[in-house]
Amino acid sequence: MKVLINGYPFKVKFVDGNSHKMKPDKDHYNLGLVECADGVIRIRKGMNRRITRSTVIHELTHAFIFAFGYTIEGEEAMCDFFGSQGDDIIQMADLIMKEAKMKC
Repeated sequence: MKVLINGYPFKVKFVDGNSHKMKPDKDHYNLGLVECADGVIRIRKGMNRRITRSTVIHELTHAFIFAFGYTIEGEEAMCDFFGSQGDDIIQMADLIMKEAKMKC
C-alpha cells in the first residue's frame, strides 16, 4: 500500500519477521521500521490485530515527524506512547467534538 504524508510517498509493506531488517541480530528485533530515505514503512507480519495497529500508528508517527521536518528529543518514547494510546485519544476527541457540535 502507498501513502502520501506531507508530499512524501511511503510504501507500507508487511514483511517476514525473520528478515534481516526486522531481526538485525540474535538479540534484537523490530515490530516495525521506517526507512525515511527510501520511503518504506515495514510492519512485521503475524502479530495480533491490536499489536499490528499499535505498531502501524507508532511507525506512522515516525514518518509524520520526518515528513513535517521535525526533530524531537525523546521521539521513540513519544511514538511508543502514541502507538499504544493514540486510538483512545482519537476516540475521546471524537466524543468531545460530537458533544461540542450539539452545544455549538
